[in-house]
Amino acid sequence: MANGNINPAHVTSIANASNSKNIHIQKQLELAKKSRNSSSPHHNARVAAAVARASNSTHGNNNNSNNSNSSNNTEKEAGQWTILDFGGMAIKNISLELFKYTFLTTLYLNHNKLLFIPPEISNLKSLNVLDISGNKLTYLPPEMGLLSELKELYLFDNIVAELPNEFGFLFKLEILGIEGNPINEKIVQHLQQDGTQGVIVYLRDKCQVPPPPEKRKWIAFDDEPMMNDRYLVMTYNVLSDKYASSQTYAYTPSWVLNWENRSKKIIKEILEYSPDIVCLQEVEMSQFHDFFTPQLSEYTGVFWPKSRAKTMQEFEKKSVDGCATFFKTRKFNLIEQDLIEFNHTASQNPEFRKYPDIYNRVMLKDNITVVTLLEDKETNFCIIVANTHLHWDPAYKDVKLVQATILMEEIQKFTDIYMKRPLRPQFTKYLQNDSTRFPLILCGDFNSEENSGVYEFLSKAKIAPDHEDYLGHSYGTEEVTHKFQLKSAYAEVNDLEFTNYTPGFKGILDYIWYTSNTIKITGALGPVDKQYMKKVVGFPEFHFPSDHIPLITQIKIKNQIPPIINSAAMARQAQAAQQAAAQNRRH
Repeated sequence: MANGNINPAHVTSIANASNSKNIHIQKQLELAKKSRNSSSPHHNARVAAAVARASNSTHGNNNNSNNSNSSNNTEKEAGQWTILDFGGMAIKNISLELFKYTFLTTLYLNHNKLLFIPPEISNLKSLNVLDISGNKLTYLPPEMGLLSELKELYLFDNIVAELPNEFGFLFKLEILGIEGNPINEKIVQHLQQDGTQGVIVYLRDKCQVPPPPEKRKWIAFDDEPMMNDRYLVMTYNVLSDKYASSQTYAYTPSWVLNWENRSKKIIKEILEYSPDIVCLQEVEMSQFHDFFTPQLSEYTGVFWPKSRAKTMQEFEKKSVDGCATFFKTRKFNLIEQDLIEFNHTASQNPEFRKYPDIYNRVMLKDNITVVTLLEDKETNFCIIVANTHLHWDPAYKDVKLVQATILMEEIQKFTDIYMKRPLRPQFTKYLQNDSTRFPLILCGDFNSEENSGVYEFLSKAKIAPDHEDYLGHSYGTEEVTHKFQLKSAYAEVNDLEFTNYTPGFKGILDYIWYTSNTIKITGALGPVDKQYMKKVVGFPEFHFPSDHIPLITQIKIKNQIPPIINSAAMARQAQAAQQAAAQNRRH
């Protein structure tokens, strides 16, 4: 290096006689030349300042009447800086304090004397551009693969021979500058063939399976002894194979995203927890019949696809996803099964038909809810299980809210119908001729966070006609209410940060709602291992087969009359008591 500039003769080039005319190699050489010409101190900052001055001089004589505000504007802009240039400063070590500046979008550490990059650089999650060219790096930390917003990564003129496989998670990367490094020939070949994305895909699919996270801990809400009057309930959006494309989940290795791999993990998860009631969303019709039903042999399943299936031919229907509710056959009888089609129900409502947005927005979305009425074979008590999947698009908050109001109105109708059935006398007595005493579990992917209108409506049992989530659209002039005392089963789990985890979104979208006047929550499955999540770009990934995680809660029906114990059970209990007494006498 002379006067801060690198002599190209002293670096290793990825170009040779056979590839020098390759478009991707030429791009590397052009960018490397530009990098070598920017080795002076703060080169990029000085260039940006010169451009800004030129821009200001062009517009400086305009709007002189606004000069009184100029100092305030400058202060405001200065407080919003996101670019940092430490280039050409002969820096040997980086202070870890730098990695607390998580708002940085561009960081220049080029043409210094760095021997290594600290793994803490992964804290800079907002980085779009990182330039560490012209240093003495021989190794790059795998943690750099967590910089999922990175679009430009310049590594020119170092001594790097291998790139971490974790760089395969940099799915937004558009430019990877590797010229001037003794880089692995395989990486050069993929760069020649498919450019930066070819390298990313190659590295991504080479990733090794990391050690699994700690098991999610069970959180008990009471210390009562385990009885037969408790049920484990699971809700799980399993991610339809049709939606699991490499374009949408470009950070996930192709073999991890493959349905054959994911399906095994999904079934393993369900069977390990062994819930009594399982509510699945995004189950394709063919998957329900050919995979889930035979795999869940101890369960009975009820499935409906989204409404679009009604307009399709048989072979097309197979890939339509819907909601599937499974329950343990030995534990429950299926008394009723019903379907709520939001678009169809909206079209049949005379009040809704007054408003054009019902036709233009709500009726275009074909989401559904599967409703089952289950009877406990031992206690003869019944429980309604509603399994739903509301529309996904954040731009349609109004549609989600309308779907939620339709959902509760229809459940009320079904509850009134179920009340008229010849239910067991014991349970009929429990209901006291009051439909709101019907135990209800409402599970699913609501695609709505806790600050949403959907959450407010379900938890508070009312929503104003001018609520902000209606987005200015009109669906009525009256407050909408429902009669059920609903509460989220995870309301007491304070450290649950997400149920859906992707690079672009992390939050709670899935819920298990219950009628708090008739059902008690006695426990819930806790959050995912937080230490493990520090190394995850997004789901699906090696140990999480969907972009959602399952929620599991344990419930019991309040004030339930204990089940009648038959004579055989009484005899077994008496024999066990006698054996215990005899053993105590021996000790």
